[in-house]
Amino acid sequence: MKKSLVVVLISTLLLATAAAAGCTSNVTPSPNATTKSTTSPALQLEGTTWKLASLATETGMNYTLPNTTITAKFDDGNVTGSSGCNRYFGSYQLNKTEIKIGPVGSTLMFCADPDGVMSQEASYQLLLQNVTSYAISNNELTLSNSLGNPQLVFETALNSTSGAQNFGA
Repeated sequence: MKKSLVVVLISTLLLATAAAAGCTSNVTPSPNATTKSTTSPALQLEGTTWKLASLATETGMNYTLPNTTITAKFDDGNVTGSSGCNRYFGSYQLNKTEIKIGPVGSTLMFCADPDGVMSQEASYQLLLQNVTSYAISNNELTLSNSLGNPQLVFETALNSTSGAQNFGA
């Protein structure tokens, strides 16, 4: 009986020591481990102002027209922003990486400059309402259609650049 009691006590001490060591362990993560940075938090769909960098056209993905700014801000089920000339607004629903946007309404101003801005705006609003998924990577938000093809690519408003170029067919 004494032997059993000693074995139980030793086992209990070993388990307690192992548990305490696990709580205070200084394990170094592997080089491939993903860790959160305390200096730059991960971008989120909501609460970030996104600036459109490129949109799908008949000839592929194209940069936005020079001197136009298209933005999107997602908050509490509402998306708002500038579509190049007008302000727009709409609703959205999320389910993991799926997104459903619309209907979208906008103000009704006409802009003649730069040439093509109204066509770009109409394309943007149509594409926005037809996206079905989103992904955020490297400060970019990509909204894709049901086939997984990117339709709209945004950058954070702080890191945005724009130029009138085709970068893929």
